[in-house]
Amino acid sequence: MNDMIFPSIDDYLKGLTGFDVYATQISAGSFHCRQKKLQLSKLVIGERFISTALQYQLTLQQDYFYIVIPKNNVEVYLNGHKTSANQLLLFTENQEMLIRTSGNSCHYYIFISTDKLREYIDGEMINKLKKTIALQNVGINIFIQSVSDQKYLCSLVEKLLNQSALLNYQAVLDIQESIIESLRKLLTLAPARIKIKNTNMPTRLATVNRALRHIHKHSSMNITIPDLAEASFCCARSLEYAFKSILSMSPKQYLIKRRLQLIHSILQNQSNISISEITEKFGIVNQGRFAQDYFKFYKEYPHETRGRISRLKSTVNI
Repeated sequence: MNDMIFPSIDDYLKGLTGFDVYATQISAGSFHCRQKKLQLSKLVIGERFISTALQYQLTLQQDYFYIVIPKNNVEVYLNGHKTSANQLLLFTENQEMLIRTSGNSCHYYIFISTDKLREYIDGEMINKLKKTIALQNVGINIFIQSVSDQKYLCSLVEKLLNQSALLNYQAVLDIQESIIESLRKLLTLAPARIKIKNTNMPTRLATVNRALRHIHKHSSMNITIPDLAEASFCCARSLEYAFKSILSMSPKQYLIKRRLQLIHSILQNQSNISISEITEKFGIVNQGRFAQDYFKFYKEYPHETRGRISRLKSTVNI
């Protein structure tokens, strides 16, 4: 069992092995991630809590099924669509997804390889599942499933996460098999329905994905909206519509939040660069306005972030 705490988004993303993933903080407050992770012989299970709302752009790099079960009626937006409360979410290899979570979000996750799953589900059904799950890129993947079945699966995961050290080896194996059997039932006995309410959604999703790839590739540049529209192969108005439809924010709002996050990361990790040099690098002219915006988002001023990290490092070195 690994109990992990990630104090920054950068640290958190480094812990997401098997993913090509970017995340941007989109709500004010101090980022904090707490995670429990247990590696079993056939799968990985875990529980993750995140304090602030995040916008993810991710692709699963490995041939796995990655299952996420949000807890406590947390809202999750998948490619611009709001999913039902605690809706089971699935990801497969090379599937590109945009996910937005609310603050104080908590979820269970299960990570199982396709090879292991083939021991329980035949190859034809595996391929059918992958095609169905991939349709989440253009609509909501709604599983017609029993709430009690999903709760049972969650209870098994929770039991192993909290009691694995107290159980003997055979008991752990038995619960692992129960988890896989419960998962098999949810996947194979729960056919999916796809609802696409807006025929423009696939085009807008592709536009946003192109824009985000450009932003992350040139994350230290002062990107303009016309530049971003050109990189996304559309006009500025179409870019605005796409961002608001998929991310519920304008391109400018996203760029501001992304810039604040990047500056916050530099302030924490590169003490040799002055605050004025950092802001100049990101094209910030009005230092006072920037400091106020930074305070609204992180509840501290840039020099306070720098001072807090310096004091923390000094304490560690004593």
